[in-house]
Amino acid sequence: MAQSGNSGKGVLVTGATGFVGRNLVDALSRQGERVTCLVRASSDTRLLEQAGVRLVRGDVNDAAAIRQAVSGVRTVYHLAGVIKAARRDQYFRVNREGTRLLLEILAEENPGISRFVHMSSLAAAGPSGPAEGLGEDDTPRPVSWYGESKLESEREAVQFAKTFPVTVLRPSAVYGPHDRETLLAFRMIRRGCLVTPGRSVRRFSLVHVHDLAAACLLAAARDTPSGSVYFIARPEICTWEELGGAIARELGRRCRQIRLPGWTAGAVGLAGDLWASATGRAATLNSQKVRELMQPNWICNPSRALSELGFRPAIDLQRGIRETVRWYREQGWL
Repeated sequence: MAQSGNSGKGVLVTGATGFVGRNLVDALSRQGERVTCLVRASSDTRLLEQAGVRLVRGDVNDAAAIRQAVSGVRTVYHLAGVIKAARRDQYFRVNREGTRLLLEILAEENPGISRFVHMSSLAAAGPSGPAEGLGEDDTPRPVSWYGESKLESEREAVQFAKTFPVTVLRPSAVYGPHDRETLLAFRMIRRGCLVTPGRSVRRFSLVHVHDLAAACLLAAARDTPSGSVYFIARPEICTWEELGGAIARELGRRCRQIRLPGWTAGAVGLAGDLWASATGRAATLNSQKVRELMQPNWICNPSRALSELGFRPAIDLQRGIRETVRWYREQGWL
């Protein structure tokens, strides 16, 4: 296990090379925090090395690496997780079992931490009804392996709520700098169209990654009841038409939305499954992802995060899209 950067310790971030993780590390660094990152040996860590953080090589299934990473830190931001995989067990190995191992070792090595912030997902709660967004007290009904595994990871975290303070965040759909998943939509719109699954209007909650990073900092700082769960999103409800229109305006393009019939979307998902089975590599679009995309409503109510965390998202849709387009262009992604 190699490590680089400074040897000072303050906070630990798992999943730091991911989309949300990189933005959170930036926010912590701006606050002058001494950051330790648990990173896989295969990960591209160049940006983290430039930020001067301490790197511990390993992952959340590597007990020795975890012991080294958690030593002496006062706050843990657990963002590591699998968002796409070829098989069901791959989600659970990292999202549930990796979370459990991290918590068990933390309880042994450093139970005096000030807060364990666990990054879950709206997918753990499942889709909402058409009238109003989900609340934290609603019964979770995930519809995908990813959602099921994230719900199990939440349950692992809450089991340790009496050992040290735990806060669980369930962000809605997230976009912004470093995001390669949503990049596909930007590239489609640059070519003049946006392909979406299903004939009906899809409604969803949305949050910019910088606002999500701010929510992480609030979750660590606020003295909320241990084991609390919070949805993180802007209060407005978005549709694919509105999102596509905002992107098209920033790109200076006309955009035509193409709604695929449900059976076509299902066929695309099946093709992704077959490709993953043949190659052993996860497809971006598979039957699990299509099942999520075909749900008519992914809406959550962020009012509890407002009242208890003081979370007030600062970035509206048009500003967020503008900043994301600018970042994509600077990186040569668009």
